[in-house]
Amino acid sequence: MNEIICGNCLDVMKTITSKSVDLVVTSPPYAEQRKNFYSSISESEYPDWTVKWMEECIPILKPSGSVAIIIRPHISKGQISDYILKTRLAVRAKGWFECEELIWIKPNSPPLGSTKRPRRSWESILWFSRTSDPYCDPKANGVPSDRIGMESKKGVGEYKSGVSVAKSGIARCRDYVEVGTSGVDRDSENTHPAQFPQKLAEWIIRLLSPENGLIVDPFVGSGTTTMACVDTGRDYIGIDISSEYCDYARKRLENAKSREIHNF
Repeated sequence: MNEIICGNCLDVMKTITSKSVDLVVTSPPYAEQRKNFYSSISESEYPDWTVKWMEECIPILKPSGSVAIIIRPHISKGQISDYILKTRLAVRAKGWFECEELIWIKPNSPPLGSTKRPRRSWESILWFSRTSDPYCDPKANGVPSDRIGMESKKGVGEYKSGVSVAKSGIARCRDYVEVGTSGVDRDSENTHPAQFPQKLAEWIIRLLSPENGLIVDPFVGSGTTTMACVDTGRDYIGIDISSEYCDYARKRLENAKSREIHNF
């Protein structure tokens, strides 16, 4: 617990205590999109490969646990590549509930993609669980509202104009989060080409895991998920097959601990 492990996640996850993990959150390698930077999986193999690593999640997840995958297909020959669609269906066919598709909106996204299409400014957060009623705290990322607890003749939670009574409180978060892409680690030693912002990981972790929960990232890269765990009070296990990325992730964590000691 609370370490970065270098190795193949298919092997490492076998060593994790059964039913101990609250959430697996990761952004796995996209199909051959960054094959010049790290090992990749072909589009044809991607569904079976995803099913395989997610099968290793089943024994270690708590009954209420979830898997959150940050991903979006690319455009190939003028249309959306279908490997993510096939992957979602393959995962569901193996007994996973696809609880929701959440959205990460990038308000300051760089001008990527074809100039003949709108700028690509969002990605999916695919939420899977082995149960139809996984742990979720929608108010963990909520905001103050004066329209809470709408009560009507039909029952609490239903709104009907002229009948409902509004109360003040914390509203559930929406099914999307806006996090700028500028919020990534800019250290010159961080060579990972596909970082996501720490605030995105924090939003997912708060939503889908309890305080003091255990989070696993099987493709941890430069360690953003583990940094988010530290800042949200969760335990973590980070796994990556690249020793270079593991070394840097450990360095980030050590630097964070040093700052905490200094500030204390």
